Amino acid sequence: MDFEHLLGLHTGTHQEPLPIADIDPIVARALGAHVRRVFLSAETVRKQLAHHRALPISAYRCAKVCLVRGEYRQDGPRSAVVLFTDTVWFGTHFRAYVKATRAGDELYLASFLMMRDRDLRREQRKPYPIIRPSPEMRKEAEAS
Repeated sequence: MDFEHLLGLHTGTHQEPLPIADIDPIVARALGAHVRRVFLSAETVRKQLAHHRALPISAYRCAKVCLVRGEYRQDGPRSAVVLFTDTVWFGTHFRAYVKATRAGDELYLASFLMMRDRDLRREQRKPYPIIRPSPEMRKEAEAS
């Protein structure tokens, strides 16, 4: 991820969307998209700054690995919740929300936040169909 571009979105000096990651083609198809690249828009960064002030900008280092290795749970025809446990940088859980445009020609990271253990368990109890499980999440669920 281009951290300078991310800082530009954060400060308002960049407006063009930032590419975050290319997701699994199976996940992209399940969301009705015919592209795999997920972008972060300036609008989403502004929304995140307003509603999730506690999330440090450095946490976005985990966004790519979250989208690549996380567990995808479909919560709508063009959207999915992504759950990921980071054990390298922050030692916490992340929840991302990915949405496809109606035409399926773009994918966006619409939300990204840190979660506590109980928040993760609550998300895992929701009856969303799993598009793609995460090996890390399976191990954690078996240990609980």
